[in-house]
Amino acid sequence: MHRAYRCELDPNVDQRILLAKHAGAARFAYNWGLARWIEIYEKEGRTTNAIELHRELNRLKKTDFPWMYEVSKWAPQEALRDLEKAFQNFFR
Repeated sequence: MHRAYRCELDPNVDQRILLAKHAGAARFAYNWGLARWIEIYEKEGRTTNAIELHRELNRLKKTDFPWMYEVSKWAPQEALRDLEKAFQNFFR
């Protein structure tokens, strides 16, 4: 027997803005990581991983992407982990 629970979110305006910021940060990190992954492979002939990309993104956050401090650190970190998992699944 399988059970499922359904719940509905009803965020207020501030929560909607925060959810949109988190989604945007995750989308940006994923696309940035993908571009960086391809760049590393083409220039250096090696692959990278989510941890290395996250460290690089953290270094760039202070100067290039200060708006990312408005969201949780988990949003871009999980996006980069999803990117790594996507590459693993593709090559498997």
